[in-house]
Amino acid sequence: MRQLIILASLATVLATTPTAIADSFAINEYSTADLGRSTSGRPTQTDDAAAAFGNPALMTRYDKITATAGFSAIIGDSDFEDRGSTDVLGQPLGGNTSGFLKDAYVPFLHVVYPVRDNLAFGMSVTAPFGLATDYDDDWPGRYQGLKSELQVININPSVAYAFNDKVSIGFGLDAQYADATLSSAIDFGTTCLGALDPASCGAIGLVPQGADGRVTVEGDSWAIGWNAGLAWSPIEDITLGLTYRSNVDHTLEGSADFEVPTAALPLTASGAFADTGGKADLDLPASLEAGIKWSATDKIDLYASALRMEWSSMQELRVQFDNPAQPDSVEELNYDDSWRWSAGADYKLNDNWKLRAGLTLDETPTQDDFRTVRIPDNDRWLYAVGASWSDSDNVWQIDAAYNLLDFEDVDFNEVGNFNETVTGEYSASVNIFSVSATRRF
Repeated sequence: MRQLIILASLATVLATTPTAIADSFAINEYSTADLGRSTSGRPTQTDDAAAAFGNPALMTRYDKITATAGFSAIIGDSDFEDRGSTDVLGQPLGGNTSGFLKDAYVPFLHVVYPVRDNLAFGMSVTAPFGLATDYDDDWPGRYQGLKSELQVININPSVAYAFNDKVSIGFGLDAQYADATLSSAIDFGTTCLGALDPASCGAIGLVPQGADGRVTVEGDSWAIGWNAGLAWSPIEDITLGLTYRSNVDHTLEGSADFEVPTAALPLTASGAFADTGGKADLDLPASLEAGIKWSATDKIDLYASALRMEWSSMQELRVQFDNPAQPDSVEELNYDDSWRWSAGADYKLNDNWKLRAGLTLDETPTQDDFRTVRIPDNDRWLYAVGASWSDSDNVWQIDAAYNLLDFEDVDFNEVGNFNETVTGEYSASVNIFSVSATRRF
């Protein structure tokens, strides 16, 4: 019990420590062992304590207190090739840019505590969603987005019950903390053209791209969701798993900070562009995942899974300002539901070593006509390899994994709020390195 208290305290520390988040909106870096097989084992794997998050129904299959802690380093390589982006007057907006996907380090912690053969409790701390894009101040799409950062930390206590040695169920609560920062440039020169005649704007130095300001919106929120799982082994060598995670509806509350150049101060006479409070709804999607594990031989385990993300809950990103003179900031998303298909395998090399590999096709929820510079997402392939080492007594286990995310190139052509047109091609790839340690008590 003392060891469990220590581990729970560590979970609290992780939950309250600012965390760098990966460069995609949904984060699957919850277990190094499962990353080695491209997360194809999430509904069915029990190699480490990550079943407390992946499928709590599996926790009745542990006979010892098991704890896993680790982190993933996510290293992005990204480029935007400009293809003639122009402002409202047809003047060039800038040139190529790169490195807007920021490197990140995502920790995770899981504990499984079996009480008796048919009852177990668990605790997980993970980062299931996140976003981190940060462009140069002078990049062509600066009026549509500069910095976009979302951090979501999920604290997930859970319980599992086994009806017999074949069927078990699990249930958990998700206490989520979300923190977001969004910034973009403001073209006060173009804004002036909508309020005054061109000659008056030019006389005070307000021309398109000639008097840029900035708005930065920050907010955070706590919200609650739930998850449930089912595990069934119809025969000894096969395990079937089914898990569901509910949607979590956040209302981020915070502030908006406007930076207005001196020349543009006359445009604030109406009360607009003043620092103010604000809020935004963030409806994180529900998910349903099914998987199978087949122990084909004494040395080979095969995995496959299918994950359905209900991204259609996110149709827009709307920031409502407390200042009545400041209109809502609205970004159309119009997400579709999407699928993630994964397959993987483990090979037991000997009593101490296990090797892994996997492959995933991850569909984007983004429609081509509604892609944003904040999330220039597209379908991606994920290639995975990994390995585990265990000591002779199977008390300690060390896992390592490497994933390569290869995004399909994106043709981008969007008109922004200042009637600027951003045109170009996005390309990106991400390297993920993960390590973890598991201790069985």
